[in-house]
Amino acid sequence: MTTIWRLFLLFLALHCSYAIAQSQIVIQLAKPIYTDAVKQQYIHKILTKSFAAVNADIIIRYDSQPMNDKRIVEQLSHNKAITLAWLSLPSQLSNTLVKTTIPIYKGLHGKRLLIIHKKEQLKFKAIKNLEQLRPLLAVQQQSWSDYDVLKANGLSVNGELDYAGMVKALESGLADYFPRSALAIGVELQRLQQTNFVIAPDIMLQYPNDYYFYLSKENQNIRDLLEQGMQKIQQSGELEQLYLQHFGDVEKQFSLSQRHIINLKNRE
Repeated sequence: MTTIWRLFLLFLALHCSYAIAQSQIVIQLAKPIYTDAVKQQYIHKILTKSFAAVNADIIIRYDSQPMNDKRIVEQLSHNKAITLAWLSLPSQLSNTLVKTTIPIYKGLHGKRLLIIHKKEQLKFKAIKNLEQLRPLLAVQQQSWSDYDVLKANGLSVNGELDYAGMVKALESGLADYFPRSALAIGVELQRLQQTNFVIAPDIMLQYPNDYYFYLSKENQNIRDLLEQGMQKIQQSGELEQLYLQHFGDVEKQFSLSQRHIINLKNRE
């Protein structure tokens, strides 16, 4: 084999490797503040199956530092650090980004159960409406989506504490309840299993709260691929199968259909 022919083959191999690398889409995600394995697996499978459905090759990576929702929106708006995120945003924020159109959690994230001290169960069992809940104090971080919703509905909320502070306030009786989504509360209680916390009996807060994938407007092409892929796996039934596989037991586990619903308006 001549030297020229060897050089040609080497060039061809390098060119093909470069082309393959160029065809891959790197999806950079924010490192989660709290690890929820079930939700992370669900999101990963939606992304991998959706992009695969449109023959797009992706690599999923995580940023090195955890980010709250406010920081995530800032990074997406300026097309820095992360490629996409799954969020529930008011219109004034979402207008600066592009998003997919299929709700990720089918509204289940808008169902809120209340973590309380177990000695307060009788008090919460008597609560049937918003007026009865308003004198009580909730804990929630200001950067979390629930904070604005609770405040918009006239509820008392302490948003100044970090996570450890919220737990301590609930244990000491300085706060009355800690609202968490039906999707997250199981993991939350496992994390807090050394405390005297339980889920408030009989009641559930509920408000419209759909999550979508959000991206920078500069990544419109990635959004379009993801949207096409999600439409395909929805039509094939794969998306519904993923939802049932990861969250199908939530309704039964927490008896959601048997709870008295206290409806909240959204922050918009």
